[in-house]
Amino acid sequence: MPIRWEEAPDLHARVVEFVVVLGFRHVRPDRVVCVRAYGARANAWARIWGLPRIFQDALSIGPAYVIEFLEPGFGRLPPDEQDRVILHELLHIPKTFSGGLRPERSRRFAIDRRTVERYYRRYLRLTGRGGGATGMRAREEGLLPRG
Repeated sequence: MPIRWEEAPDLHARVVEFVVVLGFRHVRPDRVVCVRAYGARANAWARIWGLPRIFQDALSIGPAYVIEFLEPGFGRLPPDEQDRVILHELLHIPKTFSGGLRPERSRRFAIDRRTVERYYRRYLRLTGRGGGATGMRAREEGLLPRG
């Protein structure tokens, strides 16, 4: 069965929420596309693709990223695990937003379960979804919709 992709605006909205709430100012959501992939055989729930510099120059376009969510695996995850997967993929975008990708491990930064969990806990605190009232701040500042 060939791979089939479809845009995933619902997942893009979740990406935007993480970018805004966590203050990932280096990420340009308008240059990040989210797609669902059906028929892929990868042993992953999601993967991120950057647009290499040579293609940017050849096509006269700027840096861009595609986050590919592999179905049915990703869709079967509980929402909190989906959030962690989204965060994991966002952490691969370097501060330069160059079209390149951060590796899983470097001298200064590791994209592992511990790092993802730290960002996820911060996200829960800021949105008030972690059981505390501090998430009101994000809503009051207009970062999140009310309700």
